[in-house]
Amino acid sequence: MGSKFIVPIVSSVLLFSQVSAHASPTIGDISNTQQSTLMLKSALERAKLEKELSDMKDVKVSASDLCTNKGLGMLSLKAVYGVGQKRYASFFYNAASTIEGQVGDMLLCGEKIKSISLDKVDVEKDGTVYSLSGSAHAIVKK
Repeated sequence: MGSKFIVPIVSSVLLFSQVSAHASPTIGDISNTQQSTLMLKSALERAKLEKELSDMKDVKVSASDLCTNKGLGMLSLKAVYGVGQKRYASFFYNAASTIEGQVGDMLLCGEKIKSISLDKVDVEKDGTVYSLSGSAHAIVKK
């Protein structure tokens, strides 16, 4: 009579342990899932960066393609940043060529940075001073 009661109790305990294992994951299961997710995100980010780097290598730009003999050509102001009087300006000639500099630096096509303020940058080329701001056009200073 004792064995009749033990079999249903053991099978009930086994069934309950299987159901509870499937119903709520353990801390180890959660940790493994988080680690797998992190690895996948890392692999995805690496693939994106490798593609971006590959795309950058395919772009070939020479100074002769960007520079003109007259005026600034395609030079545009991208951003001004810095702290106090230590300011830098970021310029671009096209989407593939960006250059940064500070007062006194020479840019790609022979432009010299004369001054940098928060709202504009003055550059000189061939004796003419141009004022660049957030707009797409340079203004010649007299």
